[in-house]
Amino acid sequence: MNFVLLRRIAGAIAIAAASVGETHAAELKDFPARVVRRFPAMAGAKIEPAFAGFHSVVKGSEVLFVRDDLSVLIAGDVIDLRNNQSIASALRAANRPHIAPAEFNVADAIQLGHGTRKLYVFSDPDCPYCRQLEGELPKLKDVQIYMFPFPLVSLHPNARSIAESIWCQPDRATAWHRYVAGGPAPQTATCDNPISRNLLLGERLQILGTPAMIFEDGTVVPGAISVERIEAQLAASAHK
Repeated sequence: MNFVLLRRIAGAIAIAAASVGETHAAELKDFPARVVRRFPAMAGAKIEPAFAGFHSVVKGSEVLFVRDDLSVLIAGDVIDLRNNQSIASALRAANRPHIAPAEFNVADAIQLGHGTRKLYVFSDPDCPYCRQLEGELPKLKDVQIYMFPFPLVSLHPNARSIAESIWCQPDRATAWHRYVAGGPAPQTATCDNPISRNLLLGERLQILGTPAMIFEDGTVVPGAISVERIEAQLAASAHK
């Protein structure tokens, strides 16, 4: 065995490995820029190493995982089997904007019910899940509900005009409940209204769908849930 040759081969391998390592390190350092070049919609996202071979990409409430060589994108959940926890959920929670409902301008909401407890709801009048939630909210006791009209015109083209017309009625609460409960559309009306402000607020809070309920401790619960679950979250919020 020619040991001199072996040493030369080993040295060449080490140099090559170092070169590959340096190249890989440079690629990882440049990874956020490469991701945005490949996926322009990810501009502004928070991009960090997540687990072996993958980076996380967090933008709003959306969490994706992209392989370091850009060959694989995971849009679903990823579970850490060491602790049986969702990596996506943890990232989503860690990057959620701070929400202080006490700072909301409740003059921009339709007030429903009466009570010492507070519940803030972002709702689209033409959203079927909002209508489902509407059937649960009257069952709550001792709860003041602030309903922020939040029309998503990309899904419901007429929702903004409906929301504005409801706002302009003499009795907004009755007009809202009547329509969302399945009644006829309100008489078309225009007036000074908070719809644009509500949309901007929802964007800042990263509310992407309706209904979205925000509790006094800042907890956000999306979707239509039962009155029992709402009551449980109200109780949990009160003890934080």
